[in-house]
Amino acid sequence: MKLYKVISIKIVLSFTLIACYAQNSVYNLNKPDQTLTLGSELNEISGLHSISKSELIAIQDEEGIIYYIRKIDGKVLKTKKFGKKGDYEGITLYKQKIYVLESNGNIHIYKNNKSTSYHFKKEGKFDFEGLCHDRKNNQLLVACKTHGNKDKRDHIFIYGFDISENKYHKSPIFKIKKEKNYKKFWPSGIAIHPNGEIFVLSSRSKMLMVLSPKGDVLKTQNLAPSLFHQPEGISFSSNGDLYISNEKRKTKPTLLKFKVE
Repeated sequence: MKLYKVISIKIVLSFTLIACYAQNSVYNLNKPDQTLTLGSELNEISGLHSISKSELIAIQDEEGIIYYIRKIDGKVLKTKKFGKKGDYEGITLYKQKIYVLESNGNIHIYKNNKSTSYHFKKEGKFDFEGLCHDRKNNQLLVACKTHGNKDKRDHIFIYGFDISENKYHKSPIFKIKKEKNYKKFWPSGIAIHPNGEIFVLSSRSKMLMVLSPKGDVLKTQNLAPSLFHQPEGISFSSNGDLYISNEKRKTKPTLLKFKVE
């Protein structure tokens, strides 16, 4: 009986430590654990998603090509063409389906060398720049950089795409008032941490915003331009490692890795 109690206590402690680790989302964004220079084919890298311990998939915003990138050195291992030339801004994967976001809100679904497209049907000149999979709610989160209605650009809008019905929800999932300290925040990337917190990048204002699963702003952090010259891709590995990619701009495209502190 005593031995059983000791084993039980050890199991409980083990699960407690795992739970505490999973809840941690603190990173030193001034000091990457790894900085990789990417090849010129990814000068315009605009979307990023971690698919395994060793690989990421990415897109660039001019070609309809999916790039498979090795995490350890940033090397492109293979490519897959999913569509024509366009303005592609986000990528994610769920159940062997790769979802790609176009800047006009269209969602392209790629599987078994076939691509199907679904359209964002609201009127106005919308501009989208972030896509991630929300496993808990069986949907995609789609970050809107610029709303089609000029009168609504004092808010940050995040829309939802139902992956069971392959269509957008009628209303945005989150609508966040732009307060003074992030009035110039224009989303360029979005990802969900393993603990459920939502991380949103803004390339224009060089800022990271962290939201609760309910869409409340938990914190914002300014990003150093020397490291984040044009941050547009963001993703998490299953253990909480954070990856952020930068487009070329005046230097070279980079991939930054941050481990949980």
